[in-house]
Amino acid sequence: MKLFFYVLTICLLSIQSWANLIYHPISFTIQTEKESYYEGEKINFIVTISNTSKEYSFPVLLPYTQNVGQKLFYFNAYDKANNTLLLRYTENKWLNMMVHYTGTVKIKYLKPQEQISFSIYLNDFENYYNYHTQNASHHSFGVPLFAGIYKMQLTYNPFGIPLGDSIYNYYNEFEKLHADKNDKLAMPTTGQISNWCTLKIKRAADSVVSIERKTYYVKKQGDLYFYLNKNLPVINTGIDCDHITNLPPDSCSMDNEYFYNHFIDLFAEFIVRFKDFDIKEYRKFKDDCPEELYTEKYNDLKKRYYYALQLPNQMFYSANYHQPGGKIMQERYCSADGTLCDVISYIYNKRGELIRKEKTQTEPCIVVVLEGKKKSFQSVKLLEAK
Repeated sequence: MKLFFYVLTICLLSIQSWANLIYHPISFTIQTEKESYYEGEKINFIVTISNTSKEYSFPVLLPYTQNVGQKLFYFNAYDKANNTLLLRYTENKWLNMMVHYTGTVKIKYLKPQEQISFSIYLNDFENYYNYHTQNASHHSFGVPLFAGIYKMQLTYNPFGIPLGDSIYNYYNEFEKLHADKNDKLAMPTTGQISNWCTLKIKRAADSVVSIERKTYYVKKQGDLYFYLNKNLPVINTGIDCDHITNLPPDSCSMDNEYFYNHFIDLFAEFIVRFKDFDIKEYRKFKDDCPEELYTEKYNDLKKRYYYALQLPNQMFYSANYHQPGGKIMQERYCSADGTLCDVISYIYNKRGELIRKEKTQTEPCIVVVLEGKKKSFQSVKLLEAK
């Protein structure tokens, strides 16, 4: 009898879960026109919008002559690794087009099982700032996409666009949504996501390449290729070098792959991979202190032992983990300027049971004023300079 009630409870919970699922009859898929592209080449993504209903017509917004305000569609680029979901780049959600005519979006009603397809481009800078409206071309990550393999997703987000209010009920994904009497479609405030699409970008054999409207002079030293933003006679790995890779021409992936980016006043990236291309170490950092914007480190068993990121409130968080086991060893919360960090150490007994927490404070960064601007430096480096 107990077993019967247990099974019945599970069934009821399952039914309730299914009842809380939110119906999205309009789906979005993307695919690349070609299997691979070269660095700086115009990339054509084909977007297909489908009405999956067999009975009813449903509306969808399209960027008809939109050239102001918020983008209706925008890309996210994730790392190719399978051991972590690592967001590498996301594009600006606001339009920035030099066009003559102000524009808008439009509503398109899709009949049952109807589909509509159109193209969206990356690296189409011939039309990015075109005088006339070129909605499909206005997509950029703001930094070059160098050779590699990326997992792409497209977000459709009408939230904040006035015309969207006429066809959607917006909801927070962490809240339950019940059927509304106005029969509008349900839409998350964060937008609806497309399928995953693999983007392969190969390294060209050219010694001069143009990516994201920037000209790079590619110079080889040993097994490494250096992308310099100036045509220098000698390789400079400082501010004149934006990218370093060991990928040979016509390649987008290899064993023992080396990847380094450095974009002045934005961020730098450094990647170490396992042989199967999973992430062993990923660092996204800036030149100022505290430098860690995002970090993940894994041991040889692919267990994460270090994690760091900048929080939405601009504070910095990092954590070390015991492996195996995954128990937290130490946490750090640092102010936005890094002048004060709370360090929490977790003490365990031999059985792995938490005994106590120990809290200390550190001051890793010092803020100084140089030429009327505040600069933050690591305390140790500043003392060494003195």
